[in-house]
Amino acid sequence: MNINIQRMALLGVILFLGVLLSGCTAKIAETDASGLPAHLTVGLHIPKQLDIGNKSNFSVEVFKNNQPLEKAEQAEFIFWPEGNREAAVTVKATESSPGVYSVSHSITMEGIYLVQSSISGKNDKVLPIKRFAVGSKAVERLIQMESSKESSDNSHNGHH
Repeated sequence: MNINIQRMALLGVILFLGVLLSGCTAKIAETDASGLPAHLTVGLHIPKQLDIGNKSNFSVEVFKNNQPLEKAEQAEFIFWPEGNREAAVTVKATESSPGVYSVSHSITMEGIYLVQSSISGKNDKVLPIKRFAVGSKAVERLIQMESSKESSDNSHNGHH
């Protein structure tokens, strides 16, 4: 008799877990026509000429399966001096054309900076980031940093 009570209790627990788990739904990634996850393409654009104190336009293009990602729920750019993330400034972006989000921002001091755009849609979030320089000395320093990075990257291409 005791074994039957244990079996009934176990069966009750199993039924309860079955009911509980059946209420969960899996989050299925959005797929394209071929059944693959949707492909995001992002291009973060920095102005060619940046002058201290002058507003410059920064933009990001976001496409999903070659279609503009329109009407993002959140669109902003974050700017900060390299090595000083605590000094970050966030600027709300506007959709200047379908899938293109832009801000106008000025840098007040010479130096190397990072810019990150943060664009969020229904099931998507993109956070591209780029480094840029303002002022002639900072531009020279950034060029040196990039060329030394390239040479160290190329030196690791040998056999291991």
